[in-house]
Amino acid sequence: MHNIEIVKKYFSFFLNGEMGKALELIDENATWTVKGSANVPTVGLWKGKEQINIFFEQFSKNFEPKEFNMLHYLTNEDKVYVVGNFTHYVKPTQKVINSDWLIEFTLSNDKIVAYKILEDSYSLYLSFLTDSHSVE
Repeated sequence: MHNIEIVKKYFSFFLNGEMGKALELIDENATWTVKGSANVPTVGLWKGKEQINIFFEQFSKNFEPKEFNMLHYLTNEDKVYVVGNFTHYVKPTQKVINSDWLIEFTLSNDKIVAYKILEDSYSLYLSFLTDSHSVE
């Protein structure tokens, strides 16, 4: 149960824009894995707090969360799985995107050491296309 509380604190800080406090819950050598298209600025493998902070900056620069729901928390040893959904406003294209998601957190010594999100990467790809590059 303790690991779930750490993840809940992380979400609270992240969603309230308290990125410094969110980073305090992350291990110095943590990895963030976000798969998808290279046209989405938050996609990639982010290693270490410095790169994860860049991920946070890219998120804030490109997305305005309208709704972010954590529906279920499941835990198994050092893993916490969170199931939810979101609605984000995409700032560069002024589009709105919705997706279900699942995030796998790995924790060690009360720190988040890994983050991996599964989300609708195709919709994210489309949300960053300008109208002149739309895919039908």
